[in-house]
Amino acid sequence: MRRGLSVTICTALMAGICFWATAETPGVQAQAAAQKKTAPYNVILVTADQMSADYMHLYGAQFNDTPNLDKLASEGTTFTRMYAGAPWTTPSFGVIMTGLFPTVHGMTLPPYEGCGARISQPLTDGKLPNIPARLLLSPNKPIIPEMLKPYGMITAADNANCWSIWDIVHRGWDYFKFFPGYQLPVPGHPGSSAFYLTAPKTTAWAQQWLQQHKDQRFFLWVHYMEPHAPFNESAAYDKFKEPGNFPDMGDTPQLHRLAKLQNVHAIRRMQELYAGKILYSDHYIGQLLETIRSLGLDKNTIIIFTSDHGELLYSHPHDFNTADHRSLYNTDLHVPLIVVGPGVPAGKRLNDLVSNYDIAATIMALDHLPSPAKTDGVSLKPLIEGKTTTPPNQYIFAEESNLVPQYSVRDSRYKLIETMRTGTIQCFGENTDWRELHSICAQIPEKAAQLKAVLDEHIQTEIHQAKSYPDWKNNFGLAILEQRDSKNLKLLSHPKTVIAPTGGSHYQLTGQAWQMDDDANNFGHFAYWAPAGPANAYVVYRSDTPFIGEYKVSVWYGGISQPGVKQATHVSYTVYFKGGSMSFPVNQQVGQGAWHSLGVFHDPTYVKLTNRADGAVVAGAVRFEQADASQVANQ
Repeated sequence: MRRGLSVTICTALMAGICFWATAETPGVQAQAAAQKKTAPYNVILVTADQMSADYMHLYGAQFNDTPNLDKLASEGTTFTRMYAGAPWTTPSFGVIMTGLFPTVHGMTLPPYEGCGARISQPLTDGKLPNIPARLLLSPNKPIIPEMLKPYGMITAADNANCWSIWDIVHRGWDYFKFFPGYQLPVPGHPGSSAFYLTAPKTTAWAQQWLQQHKDQRFFLWVHYMEPHAPFNESAAYDKFKEPGNFPDMGDTPQLHRLAKLQNVHAIRRMQELYAGKILYSDHYIGQLLETIRSLGLDKNTIIIFTSDHGELLYSHPHDFNTADHRSLYNTDLHVPLIVVGPGVPAGKRLNDLVSNYDIAATIMALDHLPSPAKTDGVSLKPLIEGKTTTPPNQYIFAEESNLVPQYSVRDSRYKLIETMRTGTIQCFGENTDWRELHSICAQIPEKAAQLKAVLDEHIQTEIHQAKSYPDWKNNFGLAILEQRDSKNLKLLSHPKTVIAPTGGSHYQLTGQAWQMDDDANNFGHFAYWAPAGPANAYVVYRSDTPFIGEYKVSVWYGGISQPGVKQATHVSYTVYFKGGSMSFPVNQQVGQGAWHSLGVFHDPTYVKLTNRADGAVVAGAVRFEQADASQVANQ
């Protein structure tokens, strides 16, 4: 049996439910033997994927898109300054479930095989996927269900996003149900895109489970895939559209192409569609909450609502020109947090700095249970109950390990972001520049230096904590932070990756000179092009998962269909890799509609193309594919 995995027993306890016979996590078993206390309250953790607080009515957004969450907030306490510890699903849920910083828990890279069919299909079938044990969350780091099971709780997960649970599905769950939110063509799922609207099924399963287990003490985690992109809600929820913002256009490639060119009406339409998807999510969350109330569970249950991250929606064109979420800006990190339950004041709003690494400790404290043995968070219970006015956190930290490795720190007024590859720092004032568009490090040199020193100390503390675990060499986040190759990173490296103009945050288009073109020779019959200029327009091709080892890098470009435009004969592609970079001239007037190799490189990180050329430049596609080490160009 693989280390850290449980024996799987799928039984017909009720339709679609499996029972996992799990081994106790080291430390939790000893704690259980020492204490026989029973938890006094149930715990329900409700999470909505990719729900930015900035777009919720509850948090002041203009869209009236959260009536049910507004009601939930009136019954409990809302935290207005809640920030995720990471800007995307896997590391953020690692933070929630362990109470540890991302580099400490280590799950900071995309899932094994991208949670493709070989992972999602077994989960859908109620089985454990075959994933190398060393790629999973360390068994030395307990998660919330393992913390609660010793105190008489049964545990269940109702989940619709593989990226949130692939690394912990084998741990601590008595009941588990997975509805694939994407990739698998499942009969009966509504929605016309590759992402299915799973909220109806997620809600129905949770309602049925609660009905059958209402008389037991339990922990239930319900994770909705919605309102995650694409914003494919039905017309009944698309109710915020305005006449001037492409009202007849849905979340389509054409809308994204316009938004990437900073068309304000296209961006506004994206925001309207996002608000509609939040409204859709709120509807089904409301159904779940009504079931909780109708069963009388609201009297003895702690309910926590939050999200793993927000969404950029083309708000940062200079470095993250995408609808996606891979930055450390507020719109990615500012998420909701509502706490309801026995002893929790109703209608209370708190403005203290908190993060999702505080959730595990808060759950344990609200249920009158010991704090996790190792945690980077603090219990928010004293603050909720009004027993202290001392801020729980002087600083809040966040990090992104993969696409563009960054770390951030914020205090009550200012925030600093450091980009690790370049050492670039940005500073922002929360009260003066909420969108974080203009760095003010030069205006606040003393504060910038102080925050930089705090962040440096924090990173060193994370490294020390991460290395305190015996299996620290399996830690993804630590390997990336230390710029160290590892067998685990090699396992996660994709053998071939193509980054095209439809590549979201992986295809970073910057500058005002770009135009669209659908020349037949372009990759996917679409590309952007820009006239020659002083490198005032550029594109960066980058990957979520590090390329470890030797990779052949190739480029694809087509033509320009617009009459009278002279295409460049000397375009420079620059390949960046660990330790340096190399540039290569390409004549884009010849060889259109085909791949052209730039060479083989060791540990390439990204490719950059600018419009510094002798004619118009086409920004097509770039391909990275594993290659023979004997051909490496950067040795």
